[in-house]
Amino acid sequence: LDFAGSGVVHVTGGTAALLASIVLGPRKGRFYDERTGDPLSQPNEIPGHSASLQVLGTFILWFAWYGFNPGSVQSLRGSGASVGALAAVTTTLSAAAGGTVALATDTILEERRTGEATFNLQSCLNGCLSGLIAITAGCAVVEPWAAIVIGAVSGWVYLYSSRLLVQLRIDDAVNAIPVHLANGIWGVIAVGLFAKGDNVALAFGIEGYQGLFYGWGDSDSATNSGSLLGAQICGLLFIIGWVCVLMYPLFVILNYTGWFRADALEEVVGLDISYHGGRAYEFDEQPKLEALDFGKKSSKKRSQRLHEILEERSNHGGRSSRQLENTNNSNIDAAAAFPIGVDFEIDCDSGKCNDAEK
Repeated sequence: LDFAGSGVVHVTGGTAALLASIVLGPRKGRFYDERTGDPLSQPNEIPGHSASLQVLGTFILWFAWYGFNPGSVQSLRGSGASVGALAAVTTTLSAAAGGTVALATDTILEERRTGEATFNLQSCLNGCLSGLIAITAGCAVVEPWAAIVIGAVSGWVYLYSSRLLVQLRIDDAVNAIPVHLANGIWGVIAVGLFAKGDNVALAFGIEGYQGLFYGWGDSDSATNSGSLLGAQICGLLFIIGWVCVLMYPLFVILNYTGWFRADALEEVVGLDISYHGGRAYEFDEQPKLEALDFGKKSSKKRSQRLHEILEERSNHGGRSSRQLENTNNSNIDAAAAFPIGVDFEIDCDSGKCNDAEK
């Protein structure tokens, strides 16, 4: 039973995100030293650029979830009104519980670790989304109290799985894997634990099936409860297997052909400039990168394209193409060439760059 898509939507997307992250590899400087390639003792944090947009996006999603979960009723006539109302209530409670528990738990752990309590906004926002995703499968079949439990557990699932990815050196820029995959799995399993038989009959029109906790101590109910939990697990295994079979070969092919990842220089400068022809944000403090290795996948055509971008940016910054060409071969002033102020050096002395890169 998956009323609104914890499995078919979120586990599907989360599994694809996990496979893509593994094939793609981490962002430059996230887990490994850019000069030597050695693992960093402490991974570098790469924070988002706008907390305001993060909050806005989260609440837009939360509002849209009322169309996602209660909207899955398809009709408010007859029993549909009761099903939709229950879905709306459980959706609200689970999201609130997920955000509260994730924020509180993260604050307590941070205080224990550093001696100073800090309130991490990202933990709260992703906790809310985790609660929304976890309740999606069972929003119409669980009681309000169970929705609070499901949401609370989702906050812990998010925090643990997020830290696990860092330990495994899997780079998930927006924590999509902990939010969607881990809590999608938890949401599907939670139906097998907390689904109430009367609600299942009302929402799906089938009798005699309820969560494992409701069938505890009743031999007949326990059989059907175990069947429901087993069906939920089988459904999860099928979804994960189906996505792996379809998406992993695709990602491997895209990565092999070089279509899966931006060039190293484009990654540092930013895709707004290299792909879309202009900067999107102004920064008072500009990031700095001391060294850049183009790597084995660098091609002459790609390097020429980057050189053209440098010329274009230099013109916008008041520098001519001849001035750019007269720049020392081993140091390109990207702060002047690119009006976003990213400073970096291309190491041409080691023979790793061709004429176009110089």
